[in-house]
Amino acid sequence: MIAKMKARGFHCSFCGKAKGEVSSIVAGAPQAAPGVPRQMIGKSAFICNECVRLYHQIMTAPELPTSTAVIPK
Repeated sequence: MIAKMKARGFHCSFCGKAKGEVSSIVAGAPQAAPGVPRQMIGKSAFICNECVRLYHQIMTAPELPTSTAVIPK
């Protein structure tokens, strides 16, 4: 599967950028796990360095304090 996608050229599965538009793209295949749709198991997925960086920023950002909304009467 990955060989066919390399021959056609591949894109990031998240942002859609092509290999030539980013520094690097990593390939992977989802494994059977809770929450993973059965039809996706074993299919190739790609993620670029820019999406990895964005994900890292989101996951390491300090959480914003949550507050309860007050509705005036």
